[in-house]
Amino acid sequence: MDADKIRLHIAHLIKEKHKNLRALSLAIGKNEAYLHQFVHKGSPMRLPEEDRRKLASLLDVDEQDLTDIKLPKTFSSPTIQSKTALLEMLGADTNSGTTGFFSLPIEDFSNLTSVLPNMVKILRISGDAMLPTLKDGDYVLSDTSENSFSADGLYVIVLNNRYTVKRVQQISNDKLLLISDNTHYQSVSVSKTDITIYGKIICIFKTEKIG
Repeated sequence: MDADKIRLHIAHLIKEKHKNLRALSLAIGKNEAYLHQFVHKGSPMRLPEEDRRKLASLLDVDEQDLTDIKLPKTFSSPTIQSKTALLEMLGADTNSGTTGFFSLPIEDFSNLTSVLPNMVKILRISGDAMLPTLKDGDYVLSDTSENSFSADGLYVIVLNNRYTVKRVQQISNDKLLLISDNTHYQSVSVSKTDITIYGKIICIFKTEKIG
């Protein structure tokens, strides 16, 4: 593919993976219009190596897919690891797509989990249903490779097209109990086939305002 076709290909990849140009531009350390200018106006004509590497990591594709220049195998090898784990932040509902990114040094991320960074998504907690475990404004990291019930625990699930966190327990072979830790909310029994599990929570980031 030539440079023009590569830009069209990148635009297709971004749409296919439900991401947006603005958030990706900021995630690779550029101004919010950077990738829009690149994709739609051809400026720059080709992505610089560092920008290409970061974008390939975010899109979970081989670097070679993002350039018309033949790269040495060492450039596109999946064994070449970034020094930073870029984690996608989910919007409040399933139609929001990615709203931003959170970066962690790969060493710190590896101390938290062995899951690949592209499988870990961040959700901001809204409301008081999970008090005292989680309060409004806290963040959870979920492993989206665990998108079915595996054992009792905290999960990100989808209810009415919105992401929410519940404690999920199995109560029979085909029934699950969705529990809010806040006792003011009633637990709900659902069939396993009637619930969409987005991921299992592997880490909680607590937020506390000081001053």
